[in-house]
Amino acid sequence: MNNDFLKVNCRDCGSESTIYSRATTVITCDVCSATLTKPSGGKAELIGCTVVETLE
Repeated sequence: MNNDFLKVNCRDCGSESTIYSRATTVITCDVCSATLTKPSGGKAELIGCTVVETLE
């Protein structure tokens, strides 16, 4: 099982955040409050962000 953290960029404002790849709640951008991810029962579905780097 691969439980990694992801460094992502918000598509709306470009702010960088670190998120858990299997997040079980909706994650929003700290800067502009855009939705970055939503839970999907496994890996979080990335809907408003782009992965910059996988952190192990």
